Amino acid sequence: MKLDSYDRKILTLLQENNRISQRDLAEQVNLSASAVNRRIAALEAGGVIRHNVSIVDPASVGRPITVIVEVKLENERLDLLDEIKKRFVHCPQVQQVYYVTGDFDFLLVLNVKDMEEYEQLTRELFFFGNIKQFKTFVAMQNNKRTFAIPIDAE
Repeated sequence: MKLDSYDRKILTLLQENNRISQRDLAEQVNLSASAVNRRIAALEAGGVIRHNVSIVDPASVGRPITVIVEVKLENERLDLLDEIKKRFVHCPQVQQVYYVTGDFDFLLVLNVKDMEEYEQLTRELFFFGNIKQFKTFVAMQNNKRTFAIPIDAE
């Protein structure tokens, strides 16, 4: 999908606040509310806008610990790789799953209520199957949490 300057401005504003009213959005991009609505619908249909979500503060809901895990596999055979990916993706505590290049195969970002919950998760996720090794990093502080993508001008 080819994005023009209006689409880029709409995307930038929606990433700052996706609850902005259509009227306010229209005023800020110099289009009618119906034109903005059509553009948003096209961005959603084209897969540019994938989800509309609220970003929740983990500590506020009793899940203050962020854990980052490097996972190394024994074998990257496609069927085994797909099985591991599925296991990671379907775990609610796993927020992000990256299949990466380098010294390990996956990078995971998890959110847990305490280390006891993380220990239980390690048993479910890492102690069987095709996993050779995993390395855990516990975030001591979060200095930035966003999913906003920088939208360059044309």
